[in-house]
Amino acid sequence: MYLMGSSATSGPRFLPEPETQEFLARALGAVTEALGAVARAPRWLGAEPPERPGDLDSLFGFVCGLQEEIGQGDLEFTLLEIEPGKPPVPPGFEPVGDPTGHLLHTFARGPELLLLVTPALFRVRTLLLGSVARELGRMGLWQRQREVEPAGVLAEVDPESAAELAGIALGMGLWLANGAYIFENSCCGGGCGIDLRGIRAGLSLPEVSFALALDARRKGLSRWTGGRGLDATQKAAFKACWGASAKAAPALAAASSGGSLRA
Repeated sequence: MYLMGSSATSGPRFLPEPETQEFLARALGAVTEALGAVARAPRWLGAEPPERPGDLDSLFGFVCGLQEEIGQGDLEFTLLEIEPGKPPVPPGFEPVGDPTGHLLHTFARGPELLLLVTPALFRVRTLLLGSVARELGRMGLWQRQREVEPAGVLAEVDPESAAELAGIALGMGLWLANGAYIFENSCCGGGCGIDLRGIRAGLSLPEVSFALALDARRKGLSRWTGGRGLDATQKAAFKACWGASAKAAPALAAASSGGSLRA
C-alpha cells in the first residue's frame, strides 16, 4: 500500500506521487462505501465550529453534538480522562487501531466504546479538532465493521489512515488538514508544552490535502469553498492537489442530497 504515514516533506512538495493519488482515490471510495449513507451526503462542517471545548464536560457535549450532525446519534460512548496513578482504561477495553502517539483514542469492549483523553488535548485547538475528526471517523468505521468485515481496498489501508479518511468523508476534512501541518513540523507555533515529536498522524500533509480535494469534488464544492478555513500552508497544499484530483475524482461516487454545508 502507499499510505506510509506522516513524515516531514522536503521543500514545498505538496502533491503525492501518482500511484499514491490513485490509491487515495480508491481508499476514500472504499471508506465512503463502508460508512454507508452518512458518508454519501454532501456534508462539510467548516474549520471553525462555534463550540470551544476546554474540559471533559464541554468535550463530551461537543462530540455528542457532532455525532447528531454526522448521523452517529445512536452511537454511544464514555469519555474518560487519563489520571496519574490509575489504569488508563477499565478492564476488558482494547484499542481500536493503534493508540500510540494520540491525545485522544477509541477503545472498545464488546459493544461499548470509550474515548480516552490525554489532558494535553485541550492545549492546542487544532490538535483537538483533528483528533475528534479522526476518532469520529474511527467510531463510524467500527460501528459498520461490526456488521460487515472490511474487504477489498479497505482491508489494505492502515487503520489510522482509514480513520482519517473516514473523518474526511464525514465532512471534517478541514480539521484534519489543519492538524496535519502541526504533525509534519512537530510544532504548533510554541508555548503549548506538548512534546509533538511523539504525536503522529495517519496521513501526511500532501496525502490529506489530496483526499480533501477529492472529497470536495465529490461533494460538488469549488476550490475556493473547499479551501476556505485552511491555514496558509495547508491552503497551498490543497491548491496544489486540486488540479490533479480532477483525474481521480470520477472514480468516486458523487455525494447525494441530505447533507449540511457549513464552509
